[in-house]
Amino acid sequence: MTMLRKLIQAPSIEPFTVEELAAHTHADDDHYDYLQSLVPRARKRFEQRSGRLLVEQTWQFAMPKFCKEIHLPYAPLRSITSIKYISNLGQLVTIDPSEYRVIEHGLTAIITPKLGGHWPAVGFKVADAVQIECVFGHASDIDDGTSIDESNIIDQGKYDLAKQAILVLIGDWFRNREDTAPVKLYDMPNAFKAIADELAVELI
Repeated sequence: MTMLRKLIQAPSIEPFTVEELAAHTHADDDHYDYLQSLVPRARKRFEQRSGRLLVEQTWQFAMPKFCKEIHLPYAPLRSITSIKYISNLGQLVTIDPSEYRVIEHGLTAIITPKLGGHWPAVGFKVADAVQIECVFGHASDIDDGTSIDESNIIDQGKYDLAKQAILVLIGDWFRNREDTAPVKLYDMPNAFKAIADELAVELI
């Protein structure tokens, strides 16, 4: 089933400090701003390839109807903000959290009706008849939004490995920022691809 996706709230902070970037690339002070500008692009490239989101962000998914099991395409899941559907009166109705279960096993999260329950029938067969809003991300920021909350990271090992992949990509972009080769020799470093594929979210 087709699942539409929309970013509702982008990350308020990135997972790297200037010091980490400089240490990896051996860049001097004059390049700090440029290095920081590469981080969002590299993080998004990793997230698009793997489905694993590094820092807290809110997404909305839309479907034309409920299916028995709703497999979320990203990981790790932090919370479900709401599940809504369009009723036969054309109203957007929010389902009570007690009416569904969230099953987190392995790399993905699945949403199903509560035991013995069932999803309601949507009122109109439109692309956004079912709307699910979720928060994902290994890391969140501290209250003032200035740095990562190190005490609130989900799966530190996978988070650190994902950061390593992103640093590899940033380092490659930094070293080859003025590449003028007449042909494209490769699309991204092999180390980046290997780690991203290792951490990729598996969808059934």
